[in-house]
Amino acid sequence: MSLLMAGFSPHPPLAIPDIGGDNIDTVKDTVNSLNELGKEIVESDPELLITISPHGTVLRESISIIDQEYVKGDFAEFGYRNIEIKMPINTDFIHLLKKNAVKEGLHTISLKDKNSTHLDHGVLVPLYYILEAGLKDIPIVPINMAFWNYSELYDFGKVIDKTIKEIDLDVVVLASGDLSHRLIPGAPAGYDQNAKDYDQKLVKHIKNNELDKIKEIDPGLIHRAGECGQRPIVMLTGILSEYEVETDLKSYQGPFGVGYAVASFKILGGN
Repeated sequence: MSLLMAGFSPHPPLAIPDIGGDNIDTVKDTVNSLNELGKEIVESDPELLITISPHGTVLRESISIIDQEYVKGDFAEFGYRNIEIKMPINTDFIHLLKKNAVKEGLHTISLKDKNSTHLDHGVLVPLYYILEAGLKDIPIVPINMAFWNYSELYDFGKVIDKTIKEIDLDVVVLASGDLSHRLIPGAPAGYDQNAKDYDQKLVKHIKNNELDKIKEIDPGLIHRAGECGQRPIVMLTGILSEYEVETDLKSYQGPFGVGYAVASFKILGGN
């Protein structure tokens, strides 16, 4: 059928009301934007949700994909095991995706072991808001980024798009990633005075609909930022590369020294 839209989301556990508590106001702009993104995704009425995370089983040699009938995850590592999400998986899509990747010389691996097949917080935080917005019981395809170079990740995004075009489903793609982790003294990964420059460049490229420029951001600057969102969004731009897209940067903030950007990408046309 078609790609309906895509989203880019941060994943601060503090944005979950039960976890953030009284401190959730510090990420109010992000929470409001996640609510808005969730509603847009639900209103698009997808039949499949593809997620891209930097915090699952991330490998150097392969893109890893959770490949089993169901997947679940919780916030136990943050002390909240009771907040649990369980979703069905579309294994047919995964098998076709893996075949298409082989044709392009890109290696994937299926995750079936119980120690590597849980949803991580990179997926759980935005998924929480999509479910709160009323997402029906549709399957997902949970993909983890790899430590590949950006051109390979971009090419894998194109393979995902090819697979979307070959199946009879309406699809939404959600890439998860935080921006710089070094914005202020005391930030989680330390402080770097140039880290803000990375966030500013990425936000500018989204605002100006310059998605192809994202994979061209200086690798040295990316390294100094200590981010976790560059590879997921590069994969997303590969998926979107053959479409006319309307971008909407909903918010950006960095209250704890970590950059949080929320954006949606509406498909206007394409091949």
